[in-house]
Order: sequence, then C-alpha cells, then structure tokens
Amino acid sequence: MKKLFLSLICAFGLCAAVVAQNAATEKVVQFDKTSTKPGFGLVYNSDVKDVNLAVKNRMTKEGLKGKAFGKNITKYEQVNMPSICAQTCDIYIKVEPSGKTASNVTCFVSKGYDNFVSSSNDPETSNLAKAFVESLSKDIDAVVLAAKIAEQEKVVKKAEDEYKKSVSEKEKIQKELDKAEQNIKNMETARQNQQKILDELKAKSNQ
Repeated sequence: MKKLFLSLICAFGLCAAVVAQNAATEKVVQFDKTSTKPGFGLVYNSDVKDVNLAVKNRMTKEGLKGKAFGKNITKYEQVNMPSICAQTCDIYIKVEPSGKTASNVTCFVSKGYDNFVSSSNDPETSNLAKAFVESLSKDIDAVVLAAKIAEQEKVVKKAEDEYKKSVSEKEKIQKELDKAEQNIKNMETARQNQQKILDELKAKSNQ
C-alpha cells in the first residue's frame, strides 16, 4: 500500500528529481587537485544533500560502502557491480553543486592503475555508467519524497496535538460549566428553602 501511495504521488508530479538535461554525457572532469579524468555526468534539480543521500542509499542496496576521496567524491574500491562494470573495478561518485539548487553527479570508473573508462577505450562500460547516473532519479525521488512525508508528518502531529489540547481545554471548561450549573441549582434550592421559611414565619406573624 505504501509503495502504491508513493507511486501515485510520483505519477502526479510531486517527486522532485527533475533532470536539467535529457541524458548523461561523457566529459573530462576535475578529479583531484592535479588531474582530470573522463566521467559520466548528469545535472539534477535537487540539492547536494538529497543527492548524496540518494547515492548512499543506492550503493548500500548494492551492498557497497564507500569512503571519502578528495573533495565531493566518494570512492567504492575494488567492487563488483555488474550494472556498471563487468569486472572488479573502482567506482567514484562525485556530487557537487550546480547553481543554487541543482547538483552535478559524475560517475568515474577505473579498472585500476589509473585506467579510467571512457567511451573510446570501453564503450560498453561507458554506457552502463551513463545508465547508472540516469537511474539515480528514482533514488533521488525517494529521498525527496521521504523528506516531504517526514515534514508533513510533523505538521499533522502538530495539528493533532493542538486538536487534543483544544479538546482537553473544552472538557475542562465543560466540567467547570457543569460545576457552575450544579452550584446554581444548589443555591436556587437553598434560596427556595429559605424563602419557604420566611413565608412560614410571615404567615405565623399574621395569625
């Protein structure tokens, strides 16, 4: 049911991982302070925090754990990930800001010894790396949607708390009203009793 709910939300356009370009492209990107490497990138209209979490979630599902490697890069060393590379390889994912609200995601694949994949030396792996970067849209959608759900749950919880507080205050006021009404009835009974005594005394005085 929850999966259906999430699917319907995405179907109505409430998911946020909108790509700023149609497909991942190959480009030479700054890899570290001294070198550039061929990578496969795509710009997403989501902030870096959400995209990084989406990448982490995706790689965790693949059973992979990365470590920080330089600025904005996570390295997955000597991993088996057939969806990207047919052999054991090093995968580097770089996520960096692109403007104020977008993120540039680049995937580098190395077969070791600085042997980075490009379309000229390994077109098959290049296409897989591009497909991987493009497929991150679903993971980013899931992260953004989960954040929206969590935020809405807070709003609902606050509304529920305010409702319960209002009900509690109403019950308290109602108890006070009931008590006041009972006091009024008691005083009216006492007044009638005293009036009866007064009437009886006056009646005796007229005899």
